[in-house]
Amino acid sequence: MADVFQSMRSVSPANKQNSFDSIAAYEEHYMKLIKKYQPEIQAIADMMKSIRQERADFYEKVLPAIEKTMSDDNVMSNEAKMEWLSELRNCTEKSLEISEQLVNHYYTKNLEEFKNALQGAREGI
Repeated sequence: MADVFQSMRSVSPANKQNSFDSIAAYEEHYMKLIKKYQPEIQAIADMMKSIRQERADFYEKVLPAIEKTMSDDNVMSNEAKMEWLSELRNCTEKSLEISEQLVNHYYTKNLEEFKNALQGAREGI
C-alpha cells in the first residue's frame, strides 16, 4: 500500500516560513482582521443566541400554555388537538430552521471573505 502521507512529511526549505518576523506579521494581520470583523462576529453570535432562545421559549413556555388553553377550553377532540399541535410544532421548527440557514449563509459569506483576506495577508508575508 502506498504511503499517502509521504508528501506531508517533508517540506522544502523554500516553503518553510517560520521566522519570527513572518509569524508575528501573520499574527498581527490576523488580529487586525478579527478586530475589523468583530461587529459581524458578534452579530452572528447574537442571532444564533436569539434563535436558540426562541426555540427554548417555544417548547418551555408557549407550547405548554397553548396545550393547557386547548385542554381547558375543551372545544376540540383530542385527536384534532394532537394533530393541530403537531402541525404547530412542525411549522415552528421549519421556521427556526430557515432562520438558522439564513444565519449560516451570512456566516459562510463572512467567513469566506475573512479567509480570503487572511490568505492575501499570508501571501504578502
